Amino acid sequence: MIEPVPQPSDLPPAEVAALRTEPVVLEDLAALIRLPSLFEKLDRVMLEVQRQYVPPEDFPFRLLADRPGDGVREYGLSFSDPQRLLRTFAGISWGAEGHDPIWEVRVEALPALDPARVRNGGFHRIAAKRAETRFSDWDRFWHEDNPKSWLLFGASASCTRFFEEDHPDSTAANYLASALYALQSSGALQALLNLATQE
Repeated sequence: MIEPVPQPSDLPPAEVAALRTEPVVLEDLAALIRLPSLFEKLDRVMLEVQRQYVPPEDFPFRLLADRPGDGVREYGLSFSDPQRLLRTFAGISWGAEGHDPIWEVRVEALPALDPARVRNGGFHRIAAKRAETRFSDWDRFWHEDNPKSWLLFGASASCTRFFEEDHPDSTAANYLASALYALQSSGALQALLNLATQE
């Protein structure tokens, strides 16, 4: 059954104004058609990341879900420690502001951890520098000093950066897997977790 759609005359003035400022354009319709194939493509990239990066058995960070999520501001894999203090994300992100999509590996504080505990001693900077020692062929790790942000540090690259590659998807997967490996092999994540778990 097809439900009746409210006509502009039946809607409150604020909603009518919103309809006029947010028109559906041809690009929106084209994006809607392409979205299912886009997420299939992203799933293939995430599977390749998981194939390339297999953490050691004793590594304290484990995959939170088998499938990438959330598809609203980001799409990728999330890892966390058993106490749920830190989260590591690897995937594509476009943020709440809708900026251009980026491939990103980042470490963030979860609600159980006050990020100020990490920032006060500059440990997020130290962790970023430490991870960068294993990642310099690709890129640089950044750190976030904004006291209101849950982000601590990470590595990001514009999706368009990989368009010049012969195999952009596999190169992006390699970028993400390499950044995850750098976090683990440098000891940056373990050191940050040890700090977070101290009383």
